[in-house]
Amino acid sequence: MAFSKTHFQQHKVIYEACALFCYFAINATINATTVLMEDARELQPSFYAWEPFVWEYTSAFASLLIIPLIALFMRQYKWNWQSTTVSLCQYCGAAIMYSLLHVSIMVFMRELSYSITTNDYQFAGNINTLLFELFYELRKDIWSFCFFVVMIAVYRYLISQWLGDAISLTENINSDNKLSTTDTLANLLLVRKLGKEFLVKTKDIECIEASGNYANLHMKNQVYPMRITMTDFIKKGDCFGFVRTHKSFAVNINFIDFIENQPSSDAEIVMQSGKRIRLSRRYKNDFEASIANI
Repeated sequence: MAFSKTHFQQHKVIYEACALFCYFAINATINATTVLMEDARELQPSFYAWEPFVWEYTSAFASLLIIPLIALFMRQYKWNWQSTTVSLCQYCGAAIMYSLLHVSIMVFMRELSYSITTNDYQFAGNINTLLFELFYELRKDIWSFCFFVVMIAVYRYLISQWLGDAISLTENINSDNKLSTTDTLANLLLVRKLGKEFLVKTKDIECIEASGNYANLHMKNQVYPMRITMTDFIKKGDCFGFVRTHKSFAVNINFIDFIENQPSSDAEIVMQSGKRIRLSRRYKNDFEASIANI
């Protein structure tokens, strides 16, 4: 299948997971081999050759598991430049939690790895050593956390500029810096694309296509992705005449030209633009009832 924006939307999570796995795997391999090469300078090796790989891979895998939590945190608590003190406290707290979680997962996996060998792994032998090791890891983890936050923010910006990002103008940022929405779509949608912002009328949307975590809005030979599920879009946009016709499609009944019934009991909707959209028999009764109600 040829790579396209729609293909990327549908497999976005897979692409992201593969990219992160490759990054952490390569980084861990480089770090492990560096430790081996530095130890090779000594006359007597101080550890087994496999140990640096266990140390680095467990640390990398722990970070890989936590990355989705950081992304979720950033979506729930967006950085607010008008209230930097609050945001700084929130992100500092998150950085400390990241470090504690990272160390816990890392140590658990190392203990598990060493248990299948004759060697013993001990993270800290007493309270003083434990505090030292936690502080040692905290220094590195805070820096890693900052890097991940910047990386995620830049990635989201680039993706939104490439795909386009439509939002309803009824959305706003409340006093807690969280996104809140109303129960209906606004008459206008704000679209950010390729460094530009412009407005489109919701009533001019011809049809909607589900694509992963996005709803692609089709209108006037343009496609505007919106981060919303098809179900939520239909629920909030039913007052504009949007009716579901298939698990992956919904149409604006104001743009329907005619409907052709098929021998399979399905039907095909022909839009005024000439676009043909399947009307699944699963949604046929609900479609007809919605039109009758309107």
